[in-house]
Amino acid sequence: MKQCLDTVGYDSSEPAMHAVRPGMRSDAWIRELKAKLKDGIQMIVLILPGAKGKSTLYDDIKRFLLTEYPIPSQVVLAQTIQRGKNLRSIISKVLIQMNAKLGGIPWAVDNLPYMDKPTMICGLDVFHATNLGKKSVLALSASMNNSATTYWSTAVVQDDVGQEASNSLCTGMAGACEAFKRANGSFPAQVIFYRDGVGEGQIQGVCGAEIN
Repeated sequence: MKQCLDTVGYDSSEPAMHAVRPGMRSDAWIRELKAKLKDGIQMIVLILPGAKGKSTLYDDIKRFLLTEYPIPSQVVLAQTIQRGKNLRSIISKVLIQMNAKLGGIPWAVDNLPYMDKPTMICGLDVFHATNLGKKSVLALSASMNNSATTYWSTAVVQDDVGQEASNSLCTGMAGACEAFKRANGSFPAQVIFYRDGVGEGQIQGVCGAEIN
């Protein structure tokens, strides 16, 4: 990892390293995390035992790090790196993921069209699921910079399973525009909007209301 960091020129300090006694019990790992976690930690990298899809620790530890101690985390399975095959390539990909989770930009496209003025690119979908009862979930994301590589997002639970996005869209777009202004000093001069989940026969009825 240090070699990869030096190659790409990332600034980094020496990581604190802690060992957990071998075993697959998640409570031992979570107990160790609780004892060692302090304010100011930017990211946790976990080398977990087990193979891909078979590590029982993954779900429990991720749940802990999302709910009880919210902090970006990156999991690497021991079996993936023990073989030593393509290790440099694996660690480079891990670093790209870590960078993105910390708010960095892993890559970008130069000279995107339509970006000669402050532009916000949005994406929207509504998820309907029977296990939610009479509810649906709206998800909206909006770009915050000129290369469309940093995003603001929101998810809204709607009460009516048949309800489309227009009822919640005003609140979401207001939040996106305010976030864009905070990031850029002005509201977007134009908005490019991608809408998923609408059949051709629904476009007039659904998208017309949403555009208004």
